[in-house]
Amino acid sequence: MTDTKGIRPFDSEILADRLAFMAIALFVIYLITLLASILPANPLDTAWQLRFISACLDSGTIPLVALGLLHLAAYLNPGNPSLQKRRDAVARWAVVAVIGFLLIIPLQAFAGWNSVATARANVARQLSVANDTFNLLQETITTATSLDNLQARLQAIQTPSLGIRFEDLGLPLPETKRAMLARLKEVREQVEARIQAPAPQAVEAVARDSVRVMLSAFALAIAFAMGAQRKGQEVPLLVEWHTALVVRGPQANQPRTGGPLGLPFPGLSNGATEEEYFSRLVPEDDDSSETGVPPPP
Repeated sequence: MTDTKGIRPFDSEILADRLAFMAIALFVIYLITLLASILPANPLDTAWQLRFISACLDSGTIPLVALGLLHLAAYLNPGNPSLQKRRDAVARWAVVAVIGFLLIIPLQAFAGWNSVATARANVARQLSVANDTFNLLQETITTATSLDNLQARLQAIQTPSLGIRFEDLGLPLPETKRAMLARLKEVREQVEARIQAPAPQAVEAVARDSVRVMLSAFALAIAFAMGAQRKGQEVPLLVEWHTALVVRGPQANQPRTGGPLGLPFPGLSNGATEEEYFSRLVPEDDDSSETGVPPPP
């Protein structure tokens, strides 16, 4: 029977190289997809902000899988220093990805709120312009002194799109005014019916989409935090955060001891007092320092 133990390390090195190459390819694909979606950049535009968020999240699993493949490749081939350095560099860049996905949460909240507020502001502006136009027409019709004067004033306003124009039907001025005011009222109601505020269903849809995006961004941030690692740290960023929270909890209920600003002295454990800390800095008494003769056993 053929012994395969001797080729297993070689097989793992080949697999590690393949996984590392796949990870690089996935990173490049994500970068191309992201740039194609957000260019040209316009960070102050709400539509661009929503498009940027969508591009980051829709393909956010691609760099996450790439990060996992790179970690697996480094695990399979621990003797490859270039692969280990590449893994460490990508893990540090993953910290930036964690921060970016966390920042998407308030950005999405602002963009969703701003889109609804902008729609309502546009409706209010359109209604204000329409009301000003209709008020001007109503005043023009009611204050006209003759048919010729009415015709001249309406032509000066130039509002053919509203369908309010002078028509000489051979009627007296009062009846002409009543007919035109009735037409004006009808057109005004039609315009106000077309200009409506965002429906509650549309606002609810924006809210649901915002919640979905924010939860997805938080989940991706947590996933990247498990693969991210700060420089000089031996544990993932998520484990580092969890450890800090666990340690900070018991310390919050203990009296603050230590140096200035409440910081602990170097080497001072949570259970040790300041007196014990300073006593450790003093060397133990040595009887041979006075007599030059070592103490008896």
